[in-house]
Amino acid sequence: MPNFSLKAMLSSIRDTISQDGRAWQWGTRDNFPNIIIDSANDSGVARECIDKLETFIAGEGIKDHDFFDTLANPNQTWGELDRSINLSLAYIPGIALRVLYNAGGVPAQFHLLPIQNVRRRHDGQFIYGIDLGDPAGFNSFAGRHREIIPAFGSNKTPSDIRLMIAKQMARYDRQVGELLYIFTPGVGLNYEYYPVPKWASGLNDINADAALSLHEESQVSNSFKAGVIIQTRPLDKVLKDDNGFTEYDYFESESKKFCSPDGSPILHLETLNGESAASVTPLNIQHQMDATEKATDRIGRKVCRLFGVPPILCGFATAGKLGESQELVNHMKLFSLTLKKKWELKARMYKTIFPEVPAENFETVPLDMFSFLPDKVVDKLTPFQLNDIFQLPKDPSIAEPIPAAQAVEQGAVNEHLKTLTGKQQQQIDRVVRKHDRGQLTEVQSVMQLTSGFGFTEEEAKAYLAIEDDELIEE
Repeated sequence: MPNFSLKAMLSSIRDTISQDGRAWQWGTRDNFPNIIIDSANDSGVARECIDKLETFIAGEGIKDHDFFDTLANPNQTWGELDRSINLSLAYIPGIALRVLYNAGGVPAQFHLLPIQNVRRRHDGQFIYGIDLGDPAGFNSFAGRHREIIPAFGSNKTPSDIRLMIAKQMARYDRQVGELLYIFTPGVGLNYEYYPVPKWASGLNDINADAALSLHEESQVSNSFKAGVIIQTRPLDKVLKDDNGFTEYDYFESESKKFCSPDGSPILHLETLNGESAASVTPLNIQHQMDATEKATDRIGRKVCRLFGVPPILCGFATAGKLGESQELVNHMKLFSLTLKKKWELKARMYKTIFPEVPAENFETVPLDMFSFLPDKVVDKLTPFQLNDIFQLPKDPSIAEPIPAAQAVEQGAVNEHLKTLTGKQQQQIDRVVRKHDRGQLTEVQSVMQLTSGFGFTEEEAKAYLAIEDDELIEE
């Protein structure tokens, strides 16, 4: 049985010298990314986690919405390319972006390369080939038609870039450009050279989730289907009566009456004496079903934790008992931290290729996490827990705390908040966010809080951190 521990797959750093140059292998057999991606794709829960990560990494786009309508390359707008990057980041925390130049030496096209098909050379350049990562291992550097791509920024001047293009045209009959390779190096073998996702440390759990699905399919397809066993004396299958039926035919015909979807709930067995009486033995397979169901739930939750995705977003029930609400809060806060790391990688990419554009233009606008939670779950969270979820990491869309100078008013607001449901608190937070973004004036915000949620004018102003002399119609 293969050993899917990170220690086994990344236990040594091998470098290979071939016609493509000297390069670091990604994993002991140079097929590490391909193995973990295949495992994730085989697991239903892992795929659901990746889908949720992709959705939340994308958020509502970036602050400069118009930028996504511009072309990144002849076949993709930046919005379409960004979606491809989000999916790649959901699997592996790294970005491999090919940059092509125009005749003036200016970046003109951007293409995302599958990061699992890229290897790093010792001289700082990269090898790209669609056959890299052969699952059989050790054959990764034996292929042909590989591309040797210099690192982004290696050629400093337009004349250097034109010279690079000329060499590439002579070798490949096309420009292969430069490669922007972004990830956060870790500590450990291979971690310095390639991105290693945290969830890969639980590959056995991910494979177990996929195996459970196969087990359940096997149970349905191949298991013993009968719910009862009916034991009788030997029934005649040869002699037929005037109607052309044997004794066994009658038994089979009667049995079918109780096995159809609308079958009778009563079975009557007639016997001549006690010795030939039929016996009915019920079969209880509920314990097998329960064991499989419990294992599916337990392992599925473990897979969610590996990806940093709250289990409730993948369909696992929570927040039903005392203490589980706080557990949900912790999951959502950790999920925010996971997203923040992904956003930082994208921000580094945009800042590197567009240094003249303000960094805030490329900041991701986060989705409202609570819109993905069932209302019954949100209603069970206290206002403190609702706010607590957004405190880590700091989200600019969340209202700032009320200043200490308004402590008296704050006490009144806190008393009012104690009577609110989770759903009401969510709606109030939306009013606050619109006020902070300038989408609502101060007067409009106060009116919504007073008319819709029972705030007094003083409580509303305190909650919005508005001074008395500031409340004027804009």
